[in-house]
Amino acid sequence: MHARRIVFLALPLGLGVACDNSARNQEIANVEKKDAPEAKDPEFEKRMEERKQKRLAEEKAKADVDAARTAALEKVAVLPPKLPKKIDKACAEVGEAQDRFMQRMFTGEVLEKWTAAKGTQLPMTVMQCTKAGSLEVAACQAYALDNAPPELKEDVPEILKVCIDKFGPASEGGAAAQAGGAIPKKPG
Repeated sequence: MHARRIVFLALPLGLGVACDNSARNQEIANVEKKDAPEAKDPEFEKRMEERKQKRLAEEKAKADVDAARTAALEKVAVLPPKLPKKIDKACAEVGEAQDRFMQRMFTGEVLEKWTAAKGTQLPMTVMQCTKAGSLEVAACQAYALDNAPPELKEDVPEILKVCIDKFGPASEGGAAAQAGGAIPKKPG
């Protein structure tokens, strides 16, 4: 029993001596030092700092654009002063608002493509609105499309989605939360 312990204790020591790579590791470190640019090179440091500043400026500009877009979406995704009475008419109005949006925002080839495709696009928009099943969503979508600024001209899907997120049945409180009230939960 004691002989086994001695063998097991000596084994790691023997392997450690047999696998001594310190000379090889030193050679690799020397090669890496030769290949790496000098850390004290002022030109290198200057270029690295310029790259860093450029990257940070680009990230900030992108974040600013995203924040402005989100703010514009939130600004237009509101309920109109008067809500519609019937969901089918409200969703038909969303389709009409999308057509007005496209007519207002685009010209030339893009408008021609829209005119050719709207026979299939508008029924899909109306169907998605109907599927949401909310007068508030439909009213928000139509109002947002009619009042969207030019910077949101590429964001029709996002405009529609923000209204669904804010006023859809799955949102927390929907329109009542917006008005400060609470929607009672369905017993489930």
